[in-house]
Amino acid sequence: MLRNRAYMLMWSGALISSFGDSLTLFGLAWYVLGRGHNPLEVGLTFLIFDLPGLFSGLLVGWALDRFRREAVMLIDNILRGGLVLLIPLLDGVHMLSLPVLYGIIALLGTLSVVTQVGTPALITELVSPEEYNTANSLEVMQRQISFIAGPGLAGLLVFLIGPLALLWIDSGTFLVFALLLFVLMRSRTPAISTRAKQAGNFLADLLRGIRFAGRSPLLLALLSISFFWNAGIGIFNVALPFYCERFLHVGAAGMGALLSVNSLGVLLSALIFGPLRPRRPGIVTCLLLIAQAACYALMGIVPLFWLVLLIYFILGALDDLGAIYLTTIRLKAIPGELQGRVLAFTGSVGPAGTPLGNGAAGLLLVGLSAPLVVMLAGLPLCAVGVFWLGVGPLRKVQDTA
Repeated sequence: MLRNRAYMLMWSGALISSFGDSLTLFGLAWYVLGRGHNPLEVGLTFLIFDLPGLFSGLLVGWALDRFRREAVMLIDNILRGGLVLLIPLLDGVHMLSLPVLYGIIALLGTLSVVTQVGTPALITELVSPEEYNTANSLEVMQRQISFIAGPGLAGLLVFLIGPLALLWIDSGTFLVFALLLFVLMRSRTPAISTRAKQAGNFLADLLRGIRFAGRSPLLLALLSISFFWNAGIGIFNVALPFYCERFLHVGAAGMGALLSVNSLGVLLSALIFGPLRPRRPGIVTCLLLIAQAACYALMGIVPLFWLVLLIYFILGALDDLGAIYLTTIRLKAIPGELQGRVLAFTGSVGPAGTPLGNGAAGLLLVGLSAPLVVMLAGLPLCAVGVFWLGVGPLRKVQDTA
Protein backbone atom coordinates (compact mmCIF):
# COMPACT_ATOMS: atom_id res chain seq x y z
CA MET A 1 0.00 0.00 0.00
CA LEU A 2 2.87 2.38 0.75
CA ARG A 3 3.96 1.96 -2.88
CA ASN A 4 0.57 3.11 -4.13
CA ARG A 5 1.53 6.70 -4.94
CA ALA A 6 -2.00 7.86 -5.68
CA TYR A 7 -3.41 6.52 -2.43
CA MET A 8 -0.52 7.88 -0.35
CA LEU A 9 -0.99 11.34 -1.87
CA MET A 10 -4.61 11.31 -0.71
CA TRP A 11 -3.73 9.78 2.66
CA SER A 12 -0.97 12.30 3.38
CA GLY A 13 -3.25 15.20 2.51
CA ALA A 14 -6.06 13.84 4.66
CA LEU A 15 -3.66 13.38 7.59
CA ILE A 16 -2.43 16.97 7.35
CA SER A 17 -5.97 18.29 6.97
CA SER A 18 -7.32 16.22 9.89
CA PHE A 19 -4.54 17.55 12.06
CA GLY A 20 -5.50 21.09 11.08
CA ASP A 21 -9.18 20.39 11.76
CA SER A 22 -8.38 19.35 15.33
CA LEU A 23 -6.55 22.65 15.83
CA THR A 24 -9.50 24.67 14.50
CA LEU A 25 -12.15 22.94 16.60
CA PHE A 26 -9.99 23.38 19.69
CA GLY A 27 -9.21 27.00 18.87
CA LEU A 28 -12.84 27.91 18.14
CA ALA A 29 -14.02 26.34 21.40
CA TRP A 30 -11.55 28.40 23.44
CA TYR A 31 -12.20 31.55 21.43
CA VAL A 32 -15.98 31.35 21.97
CA LEU A 33 -15.50 30.52 25.64
CA GLY A 34 -13.14 33.48 26.04
CA ARG A 35 -15.63 35.88 24.44
CA GLY A 36 -18.53 35.26 26.78
CA HIS A 37 -17.48 32.53 29.23
CA ASN A 38 -20.78 30.86 28.33
CA PRO A 39 -20.71 27.04 28.04
CA LEU A 40 -23.99 27.19 26.09
CA GLU A 41 -22.30 29.20 23.33
CA VAL A 42 -19.51 26.61 23.14
CA GLY A 43 -22.04 23.79 22.83
CA LEU A 44 -23.90 25.74 20.17
CA THR A 45 -20.64 26.14 18.24
CA PHE A 46 -20.22 22.38 17.91
CA LEU A 47 -23.93 21.85 17.17
CA ILE A 48 -23.86 24.43 14.37
CA PHE A 49 -20.81 22.71 12.90
CA ASP A 50 -22.27 19.19 13.06
CA LEU A 51 -25.89 19.81 12.05
CA PRO A 52 -25.62 21.11 8.44
CA GLY A 53 -23.70 18.05 7.29
CA LEU A 54 -26.75 15.88 7.99
CA PHE A 55 -28.61 17.78 5.25
CA SER A 56 -25.85 18.56 2.74
CA GLY A 57 -24.76 14.94 2.40
CA LEU A 58 -27.13 13.98 -0.43
CA LEU A 59 -26.08 16.89 -2.63
CA VAL A 60 -22.42 16.27 -1.84
CA GLY A 61 -22.80 12.57 -2.67
CA TRP A 62 -24.40 13.44 -6.02
CA ALA A 63 -21.51 15.80 -6.87
CA LEU A 64 -18.92 13.16 -5.94
CA ASP A 65 -20.61 10.65 -8.26
CA ARG A 66 -21.21 13.11 -11.09
CA PHE A 67 -17.76 14.77 -11.29
CA ARG A 68 -14.16 13.81 -10.62
CA ARG A 69 -13.95 13.13 -6.92
CA GLU A 70 -10.49 14.67 -6.59
CA ALA A 71 -11.79 17.86 -8.21
CA VAL A 72 -14.78 18.12 -5.88
CA MET A 73 -12.54 17.55 -2.85
CA LEU A 74 -10.00 20.06 -4.17
CA ILE A 75 -12.66 22.78 -4.48
CA ASP A 76 -13.94 21.89 -1.00
CA ASN A 77 -10.49 22.31 0.54
CA ILE A 78 -9.91 25.66 -1.17
CA LEU A 79 -13.30 26.95 0.01
CA ARG A 80 -12.85 25.73 3.57
CA GLY A 81 -9.32 27.08 3.71
CA GLY A 82 -10.67 30.49 2.74
CA LEU A 83 -13.53 30.32 5.25
CA VAL A 84 -11.19 29.35 8.08
CA LEU A 85 -8.84 32.20 7.16
CA LEU A 86 -11.76 34.63 7.12
CA ILE A 87 -12.37 34.18 10.86
CA PRO A 88 -9.08 35.69 12.16
CA LEU A 89 -9.14 38.31 9.40
CA LEU A 90 -12.60 39.53 10.46
CA ASP A 91 -11.58 39.42 14.10
CA GLY A 92 -8.56 41.57 13.30
CA VAL A 93 -10.80 44.36 11.97
CA HIS A 94 -13.38 43.90 14.77
CA MET A 95 -16.11 42.61 12.44
CA LEU A 96 -16.42 39.07 13.86
CA SER A 97 -19.74 39.14 15.70
CA LEU A 98 -21.09 35.89 17.10
CA PRO A 99 -23.80 35.55 14.39
CA VAL A 100 -21.15 36.04 11.68
CA LEU A 101 -18.92 33.45 13.35
CA TYR A 102 -21.79 30.97 13.58
CA GLY A 103 -22.60 31.56 9.90
CA ILE A 104 -19.03 30.74 8.88
CA ILE A 105 -19.01 27.67 11.13
CA ALA A 106 -22.28 26.49 9.54
CA LEU A 107 -20.71 26.78 6.08
CA LEU A 108 -17.65 24.84 7.28
CA GLY A 109 -19.92 22.10 8.63
CA THR A 110 -21.87 21.99 5.38
CA LEU A 111 -18.70 21.49 3.34
CA SER A 112 -16.99 19.10 5.78
CA VAL A 113 -19.07 16.22 4.38
CA VAL A 114 -17.20 16.45 1.06
CA THR A 115 -13.95 15.04 2.41
CA GLN A 116 -15.69 12.71 4.89
CA VAL A 117 -17.59 11.01 2.05
CA GLY A 118 -15.10 11.67 -0.74
CA THR A 119 -12.20 9.90 0.95
CA PRO A 120 -13.79 6.40 1.18
CA ALA A 121 -15.43 6.88 -2.24
CA LEU A 122 -12.05 7.72 -3.77
CA ILE A 123 -10.45 4.70 -2.10
CA THR A 124 -12.48 2.44 -4.40
CA GLU A 125 -10.81 4.11 -7.40
CA LEU A 126 -7.27 4.08 -6.02
CA VAL A 127 -7.13 0.68 -4.32
CA SER A 128 -8.00 -2.86 -5.42
CA PRO A 129 -10.78 -4.62 -3.43
CA GLU A 130 -8.35 -7.05 -1.80
CA GLU A 131 -6.55 -4.06 -0.25
CA TYR A 132 -9.64 -2.33 1.16
CA ASN A 133 -8.93 -3.54 4.71
CA THR A 134 -5.40 -2.17 4.59
CA ALA A 135 -6.59 1.14 3.14
CA ASN A 136 -9.33 1.46 5.76
CA SER A 137 -6.81 0.62 8.49
CA LEU A 138 -4.56 3.43 7.31
CA GLU A 139 -7.55 5.79 7.31
CA VAL A 140 -8.25 4.89 10.94
CA MET A 141 -4.58 5.42 11.80
CA GLN A 142 -4.66 8.81 10.09
CA ARG A 143 -7.62 9.95 12.19
CA GLN A 144 -6.16 8.61 15.42
CA ILE A 145 -2.77 10.23 14.86
CA SER A 146 -4.45 13.62 14.43
CA PHE A 147 -6.77 12.94 17.38
CA ILE A 148 -3.88 12.04 19.69
CA ALA A 149 -1.39 14.71 18.62
CA GLY A 150 -3.73 17.55 17.64
CA PRO A 151 -5.44 18.51 20.92
CA GLY A 152 -2.21 18.37 22.94
CA LEU A 153 -0.38 20.65 20.53
CA ALA A 154 -3.45 22.87 20.22
CA GLY A 155 -3.54 23.39 23.97
CA LEU A 156 0.09 24.49 23.96
CA LEU A 157 -0.39 26.78 20.97
CA VAL A 158 -3.47 28.44 22.48
CA PHE A 159 -1.31 29.33 25.48
CA LEU A 160 1.55 30.61 23.30
CA ILE A 161 -0.14 32.37 20.37
CA GLY A 162 -3.88 32.51 21.13
CA PRO A 163 -6.86 30.48 19.87
CA LEU A 164 -7.51 32.19 16.54
CA ALA A 165 -3.88 31.89 15.48
CA LEU A 166 -4.53 28.15 15.15
CA LEU A 167 -6.87 28.88 12.27
CA TRP A 168 -4.01 30.32 10.19
CA ILE A 169 -2.31 26.93 10.52
CA ASP A 170 -5.47 25.03 9.57
CA SER A 171 -5.98 27.25 6.53
CA GLY A 172 -2.51 26.22 5.40
CA THR A 173 -3.32 22.52 5.84
CA PHE A 174 -6.36 22.88 3.57
CA LEU A 175 -4.18 24.42 0.87
CA VAL A 176 -1.61 21.62 1.22
CA PHE A 177 -4.35 19.01 0.82
CA ALA A 178 -5.70 20.88 -2.21
CA LEU A 179 -2.22 20.89 -3.77
CA LEU A 180 -1.82 17.14 -3.21
CA LEU A 181 -5.25 16.52 -4.74
CA PHE A 182 -4.23 18.59 -7.76
CA VAL A 183 -1.09 16.46 -8.16
CA LEU A 184 -3.28 13.35 -7.83
CA MET A 185 -5.62 14.62 -10.55
CA ARG A 186 -2.74 15.25 -12.94
CA SER A 187 -1.25 11.80 -12.34
CA ARG A 188 -4.25 9.59 -13.14
CA THR A 189 -6.91 9.06 -15.79
CA PRO A 190 -10.38 10.42 -14.96
CA ALA A 191 -12.86 7.78 -13.76
CA ILE A 192 -16.08 9.63 -14.54
CA SER A 193 -16.98 8.55 -18.09
CA THR A 194 -19.36 5.75 -16.99
CA ARG A 195 -20.87 7.87 -14.24
CA ALA A 196 -21.42 10.78 -16.63
CA LYS A 197 -23.20 8.55 -19.16
CA GLN A 198 -25.57 7.33 -16.48
CA ALA A 199 -26.46 10.84 -15.32
CA GLY A 200 -30.11 11.73 -15.80
CA ASN A 201 -32.77 13.77 -14.08
CA PHE A 202 -31.20 15.71 -11.21
CA LEU A 203 -33.75 14.76 -8.55
CA ALA A 204 -33.81 11.12 -9.65
CA ASP A 205 -30.01 11.03 -9.57
CA LEU A 206 -30.03 12.63 -6.13
CA LEU A 207 -32.37 10.00 -4.68
CA ARG A 208 -30.89 7.01 -6.50
CA GLY A 209 -28.45 6.27 -3.68
CA ILE A 210 -31.24 6.19 -1.10
CA ARG A 211 -33.30 3.84 -3.28
CA PHE A 212 -30.34 1.53 -3.80
CA ALA A 213 -29.58 1.39 -0.06
CA GLY A 214 -33.26 0.82 0.76
CA ARG A 215 -33.44 -2.16 -1.60
CA SER A 216 -30.22 -3.79 -0.39
CA PRO A 217 -30.70 -6.09 2.64
CA LEU A 218 -26.94 -6.02 3.25
CA LEU A 219 -26.71 -2.22 3.30
CA LEU A 220 -29.79 -1.99 5.54
CA ALA A 221 -28.13 -4.42 7.95
CA LEU A 222 -24.94 -2.36 7.93
CA LEU A 223 -26.95 0.82 8.44
CA SER A 224 -28.73 -0.63 11.47
CA ILE A 225 -25.40 -1.73 12.93
CA SER A 226 -23.94 1.74 12.45
CA PHE A 227 -27.00 3.38 14.05
CA PHE A 228 -27.08 1.17 17.16
CA TRP A 229 -23.29 1.19 17.44
CA ASN A 230 -23.34 5.00 17.56
CA ALA A 231 -26.24 4.93 20.01
CA GLY A 232 -24.13 2.85 22.39
CA ILE A 233 -21.21 5.23 22.01
CA GLY A 234 -23.55 8.16 22.67
CA ILE A 235 -24.74 6.58 25.92
CA PHE A 236 -21.19 5.86 27.06
CA ASN A 237 -19.82 9.31 26.22
CA VAL A 238 -22.40 11.03 28.44
CA ALA A 239 -21.96 8.53 31.28
CA LEU A 240 -18.14 8.58 31.18
CA PRO A 241 -17.51 11.74 33.28
CA PHE A 242 -19.94 10.55 35.98
CA TYR A 243 -18.42 7.06 35.85
CA CYS A 244 -14.90 8.44 36.36
CA GLU A 245 -15.96 10.83 39.11
CA ARG A 246 -18.41 8.75 41.14
CA PHE A 247 -17.34 5.14 40.55
CA LEU A 248 -13.63 5.14 39.78
CA HIS A 249 -12.92 8.38 41.72
CA VAL A 250 -10.22 9.43 39.25
CA GLY A 251 -11.70 12.72 37.99
CA ALA A 252 -10.80 14.48 34.77
CA ALA A 253 -7.22 13.22 34.77
CA GLY A 254 -8.40 9.63 34.87
CA MET A 255 -10.92 10.28 32.12
CA GLY A 256 -8.13 11.71 29.98
CA ALA A 257 -6.04 8.60 30.61
CA LEU A 258 -8.94 6.38 29.58
CA LEU A 259 -9.44 8.26 26.33
CA SER A 260 -5.71 8.07 25.60
CA VAL A 261 -5.42 4.30 26.10
CA ASN A 262 -8.56 3.79 24.01
CA SER A 263 -7.00 5.76 21.15
CA LEU A 264 -3.81 3.74 21.56
CA GLY A 265 -5.82 0.53 21.28
CA VAL A 266 -7.44 1.80 18.09
CA LEU A 267 -4.09 2.82 16.62
CA LEU A 268 -2.28 -0.44 17.39
CA SER A 269 -5.23 -2.53 16.24
CA ALA A 270 -5.33 -0.71 12.91
CA LEU A 271 -1.59 -1.15 12.48
CA ILE A 272 -1.34 -4.82 13.46
CA PHE A 273 -4.69 -6.48 12.77
CA GLY A 274 -6.46 -4.11 10.37
CA PRO A 275 -4.91 -5.50 7.15
CA LEU A 276 -6.05 -9.05 8.02
CA ARG A 277 -8.87 -10.40 5.84
CA PRO A 278 -11.20 -12.80 7.68
CA ARG A 279 -13.03 -15.20 5.40
CA ARG A 280 -16.37 -14.30 7.02
CA PRO A 281 -16.08 -10.57 7.79
CA GLY A 282 -19.82 -10.20 8.42
CA ILE A 283 -19.83 -12.83 11.15
CA VAL A 284 -16.59 -11.45 12.61
CA THR A 285 -18.11 -7.95 12.77
CA CYS A 286 -21.12 -9.27 14.70
CA LEU A 287 -18.84 -11.12 17.13
CA LEU A 288 -16.78 -7.96 17.63
CA LEU A 289 -19.96 -6.06 18.55
CA ILE A 290 -20.85 -8.68 21.15
CA ALA A 291 -17.29 -8.58 22.52
CA GLN A 292 -17.52 -4.79 22.86
CA ALA A 293 -20.78 -5.16 24.78
CA ALA A 294 -18.97 -7.56 27.13
CA CYS A 295 -16.27 -4.92 27.68
CA TYR A 296 -18.90 -2.35 28.67
CA ALA A 297 -20.42 -4.88 31.07
CA LEU A 298 -17.03 -5.54 32.69
CA MET A 299 -16.34 -1.82 33.04
CA GLY A 300 -19.60 -1.47 34.95
CA ILE A 301 -18.60 -3.98 37.63
CA VAL A 302 -14.81 -3.55 37.91
CA PRO A 303 -13.79 -0.79 40.37
CA LEU A 304 -10.03 -1.08 39.75
CA PHE A 305 -8.77 1.76 37.58
CA TRP A 306 -5.80 -0.10 36.12
CA LEU A 307 -8.06 -2.96 35.05
CA VAL A 308 -10.59 -0.55 33.54
CA LEU A 309 -7.72 1.01 31.56
CA LEU A 310 -6.89 -2.43 30.15
CA ILE A 311 -10.53 -3.17 29.30
CA TYR A 312 -10.96 0.19 27.57
CA PHE A 313 -7.75 -0.39 25.61
CA ILE A 314 -9.19 -3.71 24.39
CA LEU A 315 -12.51 -2.01 23.64
CA GLY A 316 -10.72 0.49 21.40
CA ALA A 317 -9.01 -2.32 19.52
CA LEU A 318 -12.28 -4.21 19.02
CA ASP A 319 -14.11 -1.06 17.95
CA ASP A 320 -11.46 -0.30 15.36
CA LEU A 321 -11.49 -3.77 13.81
CA GLY A 322 -15.27 -3.77 13.61
CA ALA A 323 -15.27 -0.37 11.91
CA ILE A 324 -12.64 -1.49 9.38
CA TYR A 325 -14.48 -4.68 8.40
CA LEU A 326 -17.85 -2.91 8.28
CA THR A 327 -16.44 -0.21 6.00
CA THR A 328 -14.85 -2.78 3.70
CA ILE A 329 -18.11 -4.74 3.40
CA ARG A 330 -19.98 -1.52 2.61
CA LEU A 331 -17.50 -0.40 -0.06
CA LYS A 332 -17.71 -3.76 -1.82
CA ALA A 333 -21.52 -3.72 -1.72
CA ILE A 334 -21.91 -0.35 -3.48
CA PRO A 335 -21.42 0.07 -7.26
CA GLY A 336 -18.69 2.54 -8.11
CA GLU A 337 -21.05 5.02 -9.76
CA LEU A 338 -23.15 5.21 -6.55
CA GLN A 339 -20.39 5.34 -3.95
CA GLY A 340 -20.78 9.03 -3.18
CA ARG A 341 -24.58 9.07 -2.82
CA VAL A 342 -24.87 5.84 -0.83
CA LEU A 343 -21.97 6.70 1.47
CA ALA A 344 -23.42 10.17 2.03
CA PHE A 345 -26.82 8.70 2.93
CA THR A 346 -25.47 6.02 5.27
CA GLY A 347 -23.01 8.52 6.73
CA SER A 348 -25.93 10.75 7.70
CA VAL A 349 -28.30 8.12 9.10
CA GLY A 350 -25.81 5.95 11.01
CA PRO A 351 -24.31 8.73 13.17
CA ALA A 352 -27.84 9.89 14.06
CA GLY A 353 -27.71 7.19 16.72
CA THR A 354 -25.22 9.27 18.71
CA PRO A 355 -27.58 12.09 19.76
CA LEU A 356 -30.25 9.47 20.49
CA GLY A 357 -27.79 7.75 22.82
CA ASN A 358 -26.82 11.09 24.36
CA GLY A 359 -30.44 11.84 25.19
CA ALA A 360 -31.11 8.35 26.52
CA ALA A 361 -28.06 8.54 28.78
CA GLY A 362 -29.20 11.88 30.19
CA LEU A 363 -32.53 10.32 31.16
CA LEU A 364 -30.97 7.12 32.50
CA LEU A 365 -28.48 8.96 34.70
CA VAL A 366 -31.35 10.65 36.54
CA GLY A 367 -32.41 7.39 38.14
CA LEU A 368 -29.55 4.92 37.59
CA SER A 369 -25.94 4.76 38.71
CA ALA A 370 -23.18 5.66 36.25
CA PRO A 371 -21.70 2.11 36.19
CA LEU A 372 -25.10 0.67 35.30
CA VAL A 373 -25.52 3.19 32.48
CA VAL A 374 -22.05 2.22 31.21
CA MET A 375 -23.18 -1.39 31.15
CA LEU A 376 -26.35 -0.40 29.28
CA ALA A 377 -24.19 1.29 26.63
CA GLY A 378 -23.32 -2.19 25.43
CA LEU A 379 -26.96 -3.25 25.08
CA PRO A 380 -27.55 -1.78 21.57
CA LEU A 381 -24.29 -3.34 20.33
CA CYS A 382 -25.13 -6.74 21.81
CA ALA A 383 -28.69 -6.67 20.46
CA VAL A 384 -27.76 -5.79 16.89
CA GLY A 385 -24.74 -8.13 16.93
CA VAL A 386 -26.77 -11.12 18.13
CA PHE A 387 -29.64 -10.36 15.75
CA TRP A 388 -27.53 -10.18 12.59
CA LEU A 389 -25.39 -13.10 13.72
CA GLY A 390 -28.52 -15.24 13.76
CA VAL A 391 -30.29 -14.01 10.64
CA GLY A 392 -29.78 -11.97 7.53
CA PRO A 393 -27.23 -11.17 4.86
CA LEU A 394 -24.16 -10.58 7.01
CA ARG A 395 -23.83 -14.32 7.60
CA LYS A 396 -23.37 -14.80 3.86
CA VAL A 397 -20.63 -12.22 3.32
CA GLN A 398 -17.33 -13.81 2.29
CA ASP A 399 -13.98 -12.30 1.44
CA THR A 400 -13.51 -13.55 -2.10
CA ALA A 401 -11.40 -10.64 -3.40
